[in-house]
Amino acid sequence: MTKEDVPVPESSEGDSDLGRHSTLSHSGVARPTIHQVASAPMPTDCEFSFFDPEEPQCREVLFESSTTVPELFAVLRQWVPQVQKNISLIGNEILKRGCGVNDRDGLTDMSLLHYCCKAGAPGIGDADMAASFAQQLLSLGAEPGLRSRWTNMSALHYAAYFDVPQLIRVVLHASQPGEVDTTCSDFDFGTALHIAASNLCSSAVKCLLELGANPTFRGVCHSSVIGTDHQPVEI
Repeated sequence: MTKEDVPVPESSEGDSDLGRHSTLSHSGVARPTIHQVASAPMPTDCEFSFFDPEEPQCREVLFESSTTVPELFAVLRQWVPQVQKNISLIGNEILKRGCGVNDRDGLTDMSLLHYCCKAGAPGIGDADMAASFAQQLLSLGAEPGLRSRWTNMSALHYAAYFDVPQLIRVVLHASQPGEVDTTCSDFDFGTALHIAASNLCSSAVKCLLELGANPTFRGVCHSSVIGTDHQPVEI
């Protein structure tokens, strides 16, 4: 048995969205919305193939009230430093348009917190800015254990995969005890520590161990992170 929650069926997890806000559940709590898929709103005469918030025309589009939440999620999907280093700027524009803090991108099924954990990746993002925005999201009610149903990864798994110890600390601080060893089926039911070790993410491995990750935990298809001679595996 693994420490992994079974994904909730889509019908009970959120509502499909065509531009409206989240609906209320029977308990009166706003349910997450799954936003429709859209393309990034590039200026018509833009010379770039990606969205650059520092470029005047792109910045104008970013702040334009007619730019939608699905379009801004499409911007966040662009894996370029110009976007990822501006996760807070773009994320706050998404929130201003009525997006719920646990709403999901219809293409990736990722929440803003998931994107935030990616945005701290070394060499492409700004880990400190991403960690600060993650704290903002968590203070607004973001669920640290929420999983993408495409990858079955939680925010912790994304932070481990992209080697972002700052985000690992923020997410685990907001999580329940024991969450450090939750598993992910897309990684052979390994934990965040397995994910980090398999990707040679040494900073994430060190951070996870400091925060209590179990190096002897064995997933369904994994040996422990500790070698058979009980010496730490070099990463």
